[in-house]
Amino acid sequence: MKKLIKAISLAAGVTATSLAASVPAYADTTIRIAGTHAPDQYASQVLDKIKDRLEQADVGLKVKVFPASQLGSGEQLLGDAIRGSIDIVHAYVYSHKDPVLELSSLPYLFTSYDQMAKAYKPGSVYFDTMEHRLDRMGLKLLGITGEGFIGVMASKKPENINTTEKKGMNIRVWSSPAAQSATQTMGYNTTTIDWGDAFAAIQQRVVDGMIGATPEATYATFKEAIKYYVPYNAFVESTSYYASEKSWNKKLNQEQRDLIKKVFAEEAAKFVDWSRQNDAKYLAELEKFGVEVLPVAEGDLNNIAEEVRDTTWPLMEERIGKDLMAKVRAELSQN
Repeated sequence: MKKLIKAISLAAGVTATSLAASVPAYADTTIRIAGTHAPDQYASQVLDKIKDRLEQADVGLKVKVFPASQLGSGEQLLGDAIRGSIDIVHAYVYSHKDPVLELSSLPYLFTSYDQMAKAYKPGSVYFDTMEHRLDRMGLKLLGITGEGFIGVMASKKPENINTTEKKGMNIRVWSSPAAQSATQTMGYNTTTIDWGDAFAAIQQRVVDGMIGATPEATYATFKEAIKYYVPYNAFVESTSYYASEKSWNKKLNQEQRDLIKKVFAEEAAKFVDWSRQNDAKYLAELEKFGVEVLPVAEGDLNNIAEEVRDTTWPLMEERIGKDLMAKVRAELSQN
């Protein structure tokens, strides 16, 4: 009888050991994802979808999502991710720690959604450069998201919208030498004003308009203050998914890392089509509201873009690097 009990106990011990060995080494790992978009924006809805996909894959991941800059601004989140206090971030990648990251702020880096899709894929000069520079800081790039092209809004009709000739108006621009140079090359006089003060500045006729908003942001925030919108596609509202390498290496097993890479890459790739549809939707909404959209013919837009590149891109060579700028231009010429 004692031998039978001993045998049963041994068998039970072996079974328990086998079950324990089958449990993932990092089961029930909790990761924190921080975003900067409002909860009702598409980008935040995508983070919720990502959370569901990661948790439902049954690889031992629990996800907490913090939208609307709950854990800090884009600059703060970058530093926190480097330190490993936040696992994954979706935000604009600021260049305060590496001037080469200003590559994402180049005017007319591309002018079409098809070009955007190519630039945001692994293997492009832009993607590979961003990936390399983030890696140097201890961050892992998971995807780049394009959230819409940026144009000019105005309270009066700009002159010569199809060329870079003088527009006869002064508009708000943000505090970026590249943005100022590009906007002036496009024919506008500029005044630097913070985003939060821009609506009042337009409404009170301190400036005649501004550059720096997608059609959606223009509709949501500025439609009451303007009468015209010109879709110049001069800049892109671009953000990125990136992970803390400390979290990546210490908290996650290979199965979890593979899943996270796959899910974020797939969701990032969907942003270009969404951007295409969303820009068109809000250009139509602006017109319904009474804002006249002034389209620029494709050929004219390409001419404007080339003039802006010729004047503004050389100013960026010191910070970004002449060789890198040459690679970006060479790749653009192939698209």
